Amino acid sequence: MTHEAVKQVLVEFQEAQFPRAIPRDLSVPLDTGRVASITGVRRSGKTYLLLALAESLVRAGVPKHRLAYVSFDDPRLLPATARELAELPDVQHELFPDDGGPRYLFLDEVQQVEDWELGVRRIHDTRLFNLAVTGSSSQMLSGDIATSLRGRSLTFELLPFSVRECLRSQGMVPDRLTTYSARRVDVRRVLDAYFTFGGFPEVVLANEDSLRLRILGEYVETMFMRDLVERNRVRNPAAMRELFRFIVTNVANPFSANAFWKWLRSVHPLTKRTLLDYVSHLENSGLVFLVRKFSHSLKEQNLRPRKAYLVDNGLRTVYGLSSSQDRGRVLENSVYLALRQYLGRLPLARLNYWQGVRGREVDFVVTDGGRVRALIQVASDPTAFGVKERETSALVAALAEFRLKRGLVITSDHSGEERIEGRAIHYVPFWKWVLTDDLLNPA
Repeated sequence: MTHEAVKQVLVEFQEAQFPRAIPRDLSVPLDTGRVASITGVRRSGKTYLLLALAESLVRAGVPKHRLAYVSFDDPRLLPATARELAELPDVQHELFPDDGGPRYLFLDEVQQVEDWELGVRRIHDTRLFNLAVTGSSSQMLSGDIATSLRGRSLTFELLPFSVRECLRSQGMVPDRLTTYSARRVDVRRVLDAYFTFGGFPEVVLANEDSLRLRILGEYVETMFMRDLVERNRVRNPAAMRELFRFIVTNVANPFSANAFWKWLRSVHPLTKRTLLDYVSHLENSGLVFLVRKFSHSLKEQNLRPRKAYLVDNGLRTVYGLSSSQDRGRVLENSVYLALRQYLGRLPLARLNYWQGVRGREVDFVVTDGGRVRALIQVASDPTAFGVKERETSALVAALAEFRLKRGLVITSDHSGEERIEGRAIHYVPFWKWVLTDDLLNPA
């Protein structure tokens, strides 16, 4: 990475117009005195978020020459080393002398730089710039950041578009009256597309379903080959593919690595340790989330199967095997993603599932600081034979265990309220629930 190439990039940023970006619901503070580290799967919109943060500063009155944006997806800057990265402030000062105001440096896809952590630490320690960096989940893991930038960073996760952000991309700004207005028809249309094609920004903004499917297919191959096989030097990619397809197909179901290994080894010989490594790679990639059973015992949490969820519903459409239970599983996956994004603003919040006697299960236990805040069940059609009794009885049992008076059941369309054993059970359609400001206590 030469100084001349860096100068070209810095000047081009000053001359360029900010691209149109869909406002995101993720809030990233830039003046905390720490590095703002934004991670997420490929194509989740990290670059646009970074540029939107820069634009917000300009709109707030910060002169643009105090801002520097560098993308390490630019081939002119590669290969790059930590030493060359640490020299960026000097190059910026040479072009735009310091006028005494706060300065900001945005580093996009910084994981492309060899030993990037050392360069970022050096820049941060000079205190000359407020720093924000992005990196793909599989390349720049939050655990790696915490270790490499110990005490110097705050990490923020960017998921693909939420339902609210999908609506915003279509020119709709939902509010508390949306669910009662004629606009609810448009909301349902966008929601149906979200269930099928997910929320990757490029997919949402595509104008044809066939194009959406083609983009998703390319994403799977790119993320799979680059983020899983290559980075982790997977020696048995066929086994990794089987694992990924199994989880995608069985989303929202308990996943037992031991049971899967017993089946897989007859087709793809590998050790159980190798399979556990593959599961870890999938989870670290940000493509898959594994949710533990709620228990005060760490041993119990580790022994019980974990429930698997996907970062995007579209992955299931192009890579999973369909079944009659698709709608319920996709609904539960959508509830998980909404809760994960919502709880991102609560540093001590955790998401688990609950399992009681006789196999009764509640899909989501939300805790904050160790205290159970909410119990949420998902039932696409609670009026179907046997469903309401099964789902509601489990919820009531969990409410009694945690001494809570109110529980939520998220449905496809059914709404209502009933009292059972002195506890209130609220049935809320997903499309109404996801548009409320407080997902734990919807109005």
